[in-house]
Amino acid sequence: MLSSSRASTSQPKGDHDVVMDDTCEPFGAKMKRMATNCGYEMGLCCFKTQKQSQISALEFKINQRKKKFGVDYLTLVNQHATPTTLRDCLKQAQNDISELQANIDKHLNLIDDKEQEINEKIVGDPTDSTQGIMNGSGSSKKKKKRKVHESNVDTDILDNESFPSSSNRSKLKKAPPASKATKSNTKERNKTTKAPAGFKPAVIPAEFQNADQNRWKIVEKNFNGQTTYVTRGEQEVVKDKAISEGISHFRSNPGLYVAMMYQTKMIEWPTNQHQYTLIHRAGTVGYMPTDVSAKGWMTMLINHYERLPPMKNNILPSKFCDAYTDSMTHQGKQLHSSNNKPILPGRGMGVGDSPSLKIIGDVDPSDIHQGTVGDCWLLSGISSLAEFDGAIKRLFRKTSRLDERPLDTPNQYIVTLWDLSTWKEVDVVIDERLPVMADGSGRLLASKPSEDGELWAVYLEKALSIHCGGWDKITGGQCTHAWALLTGCKHQYTISKNSKTGKFVCTAKYNPREKKWAKHGNSPHDCDSSMWRVEWPDVGGGGSMDLELTEDELFLRMVAWDETNYIVGAGTLGTSDKNRTDGLVDNHAYSVIESRSNVCGTGIDLLKVRNPWGSGEIEDGEFDDDGPGWDRYPEMKRELNPVVADDGIFWVTKDEFFKYYQTVYVSASDMTQFLED
Repeated sequence: MLSSSRASTSQPKGDHDVVMDDTCEPFGAKMKRMATNCGYEMGLCCFKTQKQSQISALEFKINQRKKKFGVDYLTLVNQHATPTTLRDCLKQAQNDISELQANIDKHLNLIDDKEQEINEKIVGDPTDSTQGIMNGSGSSKKKKKRKVHESNVDTDILDNESFPSSSNRSKLKKAPPASKATKSNTKERNKTTKAPAGFKPAVIPAEFQNADQNRWKIVEKNFNGQTTYVTRGEQEVVKDKAISEGISHFRSNPGLYVAMMYQTKMIEWPTNQHQYTLIHRAGTVGYMPTDVSAKGWMTMLINHYERLPPMKNNILPSKFCDAYTDSMTHQGKQLHSSNNKPILPGRGMGVGDSPSLKIIGDVDPSDIHQGTVGDCWLLSGISSLAEFDGAIKRLFRKTSRLDERPLDTPNQYIVTLWDLSTWKEVDVVIDERLPVMADGSGRLLASKPSEDGELWAVYLEKALSIHCGGWDKITGGQCTHAWALLTGCKHQYTISKNSKTGKFVCTAKYNPREKKWAKHGNSPHDCDSSMWRVEWPDVGGGGSMDLELTEDELFLRMVAWDETNYIVGAGTLGTSDKNRTDGLVDNHAYSVIESRSNVCGTGIDLLKVRNPWGSGEIEDGEFDDDGPGWDRYPEMKRELNPVVADDGIFWVTKDEFFKYYQTVYVSASDMTQFLED
């Protein structure tokens, strides 16, 4: 979710009641003492705020390092690395994390020492020898018991000397990485840059370390203090230094800072009254002012990286525009106007402004990030398909120079989808613009680019919305419908529990008695909703339309479908995806990545599941990322290599699966041909 903050209009002030009393210290002396003490307290508050910001940044780095370790480790395993190489990878990650944790401890100690120092400086009322100052005198002050930081909690294989088997399964389906955020930079690290005197050390994110310096552009905006962001890194508050000096430092270090802001009129004040804020680039996504106004009392400078040349007035020339974007609507509202322009990724409009921007790199399900459109069914279907790299690339096969795009010149993309009314392929031609919300905020309406700059998912979603008749036509649906649009496979099965028998039946949009398919349309809203019981898919054993399966029997079918590289999904119970049950989203479509029977001869059956949102997993599952089952069965841990990361990927036992998932979806098309190494 987007968060918001309001910049402070002035420094904080303390309220002190002054009482005249001849028996107390002189009024003037008391006022001086109180002012001095107030200054000390304000200084301590600022110091602690700065240190907490540094601690938050270090915690962010630790989490990123853990995610990077997961990616590196899986890569080595898939490459049949030796145990020594795997151990070295583990040791390096442990050393890096220990170093970062040591820095956190250092900052915590500095906070304690500063509190002690200020406590000793504060002067009490000389007429009262018994008063307590700041939670007690310096000599009796006790250090607070430190809270264990999330970054220091035991983390699965980072804290345990256990290694997965380097032998591969015969199956070709690839294992997804722990986090796409570091997948394209597994050998790169964020680089800490030594800052000039008066500035904090800052981190250049790996993707910007070799950025073309000629592509940086500074945008200046006046606003009234409101900002928005997806995530925000460190806020560095600089005081008593000339704003002009800060601007120079900001301009010289675009890789370090996303934004700088200050009170506009303050630049005319004496230097010792200057104050400004630097927003560090590391850990920051989507930072921008929300109440932009020419009369705004604050100024924000933003460092944009222009991966592509900007268009004049941020407008795509009309001859390159598709036939759809200008007239797009959502929830009955016109999206775009001269004051609410669609976004051109990579052209300095705040989306895709990264050196790593590309259409397709290493396709992965975690490239997908749902926006505000209620199309989780569609994105879940795309996420499942993304297990098979070649299937995604095939959809863009008619786009020329795909590996080179986006180009500096205006880009158009041809996406080939299936028309379900004719069951023939059709081409949807789209331009490079992405729709924004109708509220004038400038935020993307739908999906955003992946962390490593891939755009295929956002353009595929745009093409599908057009193909189905608009954004409102893809709100609500089933992943089986998405698979039909993407693959042209009619044989989409929905397997659900018969409430009368407690067993599972197989249904499809096919009338077996009339031997006729139901009417299909490109939008789920335009389809005949009728479903009939049908024969079970041949793979796994087949069976008549009257056959009903137990949970155990259905699970064995799922194992067979998995081994055949069918696409499989599952739906949770509930009526609204705004609710959660034990960490799982209600009424929500998940991808089923793997189904494993009798893992390592333990008699335990497991399924690996993914939430298309890219986060949110089962809580307190026996084999969740750091569940107790891995400790009880170390051989399973070595074989399956669970990775601790909030990436939406997790393992569940067969019993847990059928407790939460009452519907299974199957696309009966062998996708093996689309697997790539």
